[in-house]
Amino acid sequence: MIVFKTLSWKNFLSTGNQPNKILLNKSTTTLIIGKNGEGKSTCLDALCFALFGKPFRNINKNQMINSINGKNSVVEIEFSVGNKEYKVVRGIKPNVFEIWLDGEMVNQDAAARDYQKVLEQQIL
Repeated sequence: MIVFKTLSWKNFLSTGNQPNKILLNKSTTTLIIGKNGEGKSTCLDALCFALFGKPFRNINKNQMINSINGKNSVVEIEFSVGNKEYKVVRGIKPNVFEIWLDGEMVNQDAAARDYQKVLEQQIL
C-alpha cells in the first residue's frame, strides 16, 4: 500500500518561488478544500506531474512553469511502500527526474522513459 507523506512544489503553475508543502499523512485521510482559484487543482496537477510526468488537467509542459519566473519549476512527492521510503523529484527548466529510495538516488543510467517504467511498474 502506498502512503503519501508530503507533496511540495515551487514555480509550478500560478505559484511562485516560495515552496508550497502539504502534509498528507497527518491523519488516515486527507481532504483538500478551498474556494475557486485557491490551488486545489494545482495540488492534483503537482501530484500527477511528480508521479507520471504530466499534469492531471490538459496543460502542456511549458504552461506548467510559473510565467513570471520562467524556470526552476520543481515538484516533490514523498511516500512509502511497505517499509521503503521514496521521494520523487521532477523539474522543468532545468529538466529533473530523480527517484530516491531510503535516502539514496536510484540508478539513472536508463533513459527517462525506462526510468518512468521503473517508477510505475516496480514501485507504484
